Amino acid sequence: MLHDGVMRYLIIFALLYLCYYVVKKAVLPAMRTYKILKKRESPADKELVQDPHCHTYIPKETALRATIDGEVYYFCSQECLDEYKRST
Repeated sequence: MLHDGVMRYLIIFALLYLCYYVVKKAVLPAMRTYKILKKRESPADKELVQDPHCHTYIPKETALRATIDGEVYYFCSQECLDEYKRST
């Protein structure tokens, strides 16, 4: 039969391995998902342009683009674009 001290170490080892397994299966996938989501482009990473009519900053990729008198302008909405055209 095994000595009581050896048996105690085997039980401790088994419990530590069980804890490791639970952490590996439950926590690590969640951390990977968090890192993936964190790496995605945030709105702060996007290039912003200013609407010349209302002076709002908007992401360039979602702004309405208009060429007026040979110059490119970006607008936050169709209303701002129309108002700007009327005022110029």
